[in-house]
Amino acid sequence: MSLWRLLIVAFAFIGFGSIVGEHGWESAGPGLSQQASLLVGVVYTGLLCYPLFTGGKAHEPRSPWLRGAMTVLLLLVAVTFLTIMGGSLDETWSLFEHLLTPLVVLIDWAVVGRNQANVKWWHPLTWIVFPVAYLIYYLAADVGLYRGFLDPDSSGFAGTILGFLAAVIVAGYVLYGVAKLKAAAAAGNQAHSPYPPAPQYSQGPYPPGHQHPQQPAYPSPRDPWQR
Repeated sequence: MSLWRLLIVAFAFIGFGSIVGEHGWESAGPGLSQQASLLVGVVYTGLLCYPLFTGGKAHEPRSPWLRGAMTVLLLLVAVTFLTIMGGSLDETWSLFEHLLTPLVVLIDWAVVGRNQANVKWWHPLTWIVFPVAYLIYYLAADVGLYRGFLDPDSSGFAGTILGFLAAVIVAGYVLYGVAKLKAAAAAGNQAHSPYPPAPQYSQGPYPPGHQHPQQPAYPSPRDPWQR
């Protein structure tokens, strides 16, 4: 799992570093794609280092909230860029930011990670926090990168925002369903395992001559020196 998380970190920083190195932070930094890749790189670096703080006993915290939020954010980036914006994947930065990094984050949620079984029904409602935070920044800084479909001066701006937020929530509940199906499948496989769990014996002591209630009595071997 650590190697997989290292791959996600590498993908996120390759995409972010490529466009910033090519166009500079002032030009590329305000974009949602770049900020999302940077955030994913930071978050998954934290997950990569998480076992160091647990003595190797756990690879991720009990709550999957942050992983779910990252997955929803990257899905928003990928789908919007490839559909509404009609973006191209010809450039290295675009390939990583809009396809490879969202793909590995999605796989991490659906297949690799374990804590998504603990997802709560209300988590998808709160996973909009990062898109909303970017929206506030977009309006406050007057970014102007997405004026073609996200123009604050347009009469349909409010409707567009509500549509995006609804889509993010729907995507979140799809991820919620995937996590619960995965957990149910894992529980079913364990229930049908041909190897039942070993019985748990309680600790003694027991009175002399009494056997453990679940432990069969076996005749003790006869001492060859006794007659």
